[in-house]
Amino acid sequence: MQKFLPGDTGYDEERSGFQTGLRHEPKVIFAVETVRDVEEAVRYAEDHGLEYAVQTTGHGLTTATSGVLISTKRMNEVEIDPQAKIARVEAGAVWQQVVEAAAPHGLAPLSGDASDVGVVGYTLGGGYGLLAREFGFANDRVRKTEKVGEVVVALEFDLLEIDQVHAGEMYFDAAHAAQVFEAFHKWDLPSHVTASLTTLGEAVRITFASTRPFDVDHLRVAPRLTEEFGRKPFAEAAGKPLPPHTYQGDNVLLSDLSLEALQRVRQKAADSDVPIFVGVTPLGGALTGDAAYLIKLISPRLGAEKQHAAVFDEVRPFVVGSARNFRYAVSG
Repeated sequence: MQKFLPGDTGYDEERSGFQTGLRHEPKVIFAVETVRDVEEAVRYAEDHGLEYAVQTTGHGLTTATSGVLISTKRMNEVEIDPQAKIARVEAGAVWQQVVEAAAPHGLAPLSGDASDVGVVGYTLGGGYGLLAREFGFANDRVRKTEKVGEVVVALEFDLLEIDQVHAGEMYFDAAHAAQVFEAFHKWDLPSHVTASLTTLGEAVRITFASTRPFDVDHLRVAPRLTEEFGRKPFAEAAGKPLPPHTYQGDNVLLSDLSLEALQRVRQKAADSDVPIFVGVTPLGGALTGDAAYLIKLISPRLGAEKQHAAVFDEVRPFVVGSARNFRYAVSG
């Protein structure tokens, strides 16, 4: 195990993660490799009256610690039991490792659309995956959690017999956003299909996936900038890494969502004085709970809380909560 203090060579690199707009300012970093290392780090924090935080990739960073940072990225062993269809992963493992280890056995995890995200943080936040409406939350499949204090050092969870998936995406010019939003909202979405609608500056994207065939013809309401849809290995649909960047995001879970309210959300975000990308995910299917929709807002800068709140105001009557997975660089 390595320890880093402010000013040490490697301190800045160790405390930095995927989120570049916010990073920890710890008094000491423990770059752990074993459970015993984690025990030492937790004991140090408790003995010195310091808060401690855990970081693998830093994707879901909300607030930074000034106490002890436990960096787990070296503690990343992945074990697959193909007969029992179970994976055991250490605290620093990312989804790409699990996908690659499980694929030769015709198995797959309930991972999301970014393969470089840490398994533990994603799962503990709920885990809205690529096939969520078909198979539920990732945390529904957890069999065992191993902890040192409040630090999860390993997870054991079920894998599914998934080899191929039907998946793809469509991109439209933002000029057609109103039509695309209406077509997406009117989609009589099969319970086995997981889909999302996202604004990305000058483009609108729809993604969709399932292990079973489905039709997307009704979504072709405007010329596509690009379109791709077909049967492919799960690993190809599981998402590619993005470069680190600055972003702030929050979300709301909704009991319902009218087309009128959805269009107001789209327009309010488009008219904002800071860039706001809107993500809409229908829930239901195998996803348990009272929420029917998830709306995410992400901005490529910090300090956008007020603007995000103004967009969320358009759906306040439907709000029933929020999801831990999609809160980035926000407090509370």
